[in-house]
Amino acid sequence: MDYTPWIGRSRQREARLSAGDIERLAAVLDRASTPETVPPAWHWATLLDAVRQSAIGPDGHPERGDFLPPIPLPARMFAGAEMTFQTPLALDTPTVLTETIEAVDEKSGRAGALTFVRLARELSQSGALRLREVQTLVYRDAGATPTAAPKPSETQAQWRETLTPDPVLLFRFSAATFNSHRIHYDRAYAERVEGYPGLVVHGPLIAIRLLEALHSQTGDAQLSAFRFRALRPLFDTAPFAVCGRIDGHEAELWAEAPDGGVAMTASATLV
Repeated sequence: MDYTPWIGRSRQREARLSAGDIERLAAVLDRASTPETVPPAWHWATLLDAVRQSAIGPDGHPERGDFLPPIPLPARMFAGAEMTFQTPLALDTPTVLTETIEAVDEKSGRAGALTFVRLARELSQSGALRLREVQTLVYRDAGATPTAAPKPSETQAQWRETLTPDPVLLFRFSAATFNSHRIHYDRAYAERVEGYPGLVVHGPLIAIRLLEALHSQTGDAQLSAFRFRALRPLFDTAPFAVCGRIDGHEAELWAEAPDGGVAMTASATLV
């Protein structure tokens, strides 16, 4: 399919960044208090696209073909993102979000046909760019989940935290980020339609928990960049671990699956 007409497509919306959105996410993450500015990656809980119920597709995502291209492959995953931070986003402040489709690429892998969409997102306040993020979304056939188990990390962790995902946590994170993808809360759909062994832990939730573990080590140290890549899904069927180490201004982060393999890799640059 020719996706050329969608490349370069852009949309923009403006709203006052709500402290309530951050307060709800802080509660989901079990923070003792609400941050005074938006921590790295917490912007996922802000400026949410209020799609009408009649415009929701069978997987719980908004129907395709409006802003995002009408890719026919049924399953969608958030495969990774690259973020650069200028200054922290301020709360209760008018904020402009500009989204642009940078690329659409069709490929073939071990899981079959794949289509990758690169989506750039820029958040500005008072006319100045505060954060730029480029998301990578991947579409694939339902049931074609990754089968190869990535090897355990050879990097020695300076910290490791074990997390136990459960349906309540996944539902609350879905609510805090207005994510209605059914793989995170509808067990019958996740298992019978998309072929997963359980409810899928959100990629953004894993990424934020990596950052939360880093925050516990560095306190309020600012970041200039954060990058993550999802390698395999995690499920509510077993605990997983978030691990990391710091070398100078660079932090290496990863999520460890129950079998010891790496489910997500990430890196962060401290100011």
